[in-house]
Amino acid sequence: MKEVLLSLCVLLLLTGCASTTTDPGQGGLFGYKPEAYKQRKQEREERLRELQQEQAEEERRQAALTQSAAEKRDERGAMQQKLQKVNAESANLKKKLYAFKAQNATQETALADLKARQAHLHADIQARRSGKGGSAEERQAEAERLRREIERLQKDMEALSAL
Repeated sequence: MKEVLLSLCVLLLLTGCASTTTDPGQGGLFGYKPEAYKQRKQEREERLRELQQEQAEEERRQAALTQSAAEKRDERGAMQQKLQKVNAESANLKKKLYAFKAQNATQETALADLKARQAHLHADIQARRSGKGGSAEERQAEAERLRREIERLQKDMEALSAL
């Protein structure tokens, strides 16, 4: 019986060694096929090359994205500088506009004053022409005063128009 049992064990061991797998790591003693091992090795080397090519392509994409991001940052910085410059120019224009408005208001006030003085002077001249008033000397003095007033009025108008 020992012999039968021993034969059975040997038979089991031999059948375990005689597997028909193509995986060299799984093959048994009698199932070893060098061609299958070489083919599996070539397949793995080819897969390694494919993975290396994919990795190289991903690295190129990453470099392109990094460069694009840097360019976008530079463009954004340039745009921010331009925006700051435009904002500063806008602020300066607002200041000038307010200054011109204030100057215009001052000039309009001065013009209204000049018009009032001109109307008053015109009324005085009309009153003197109608013959009202005192003696010839008084009329002469009043005419001189009106002439000086007209000169001052002309100077003020010229100064106002020069602004």
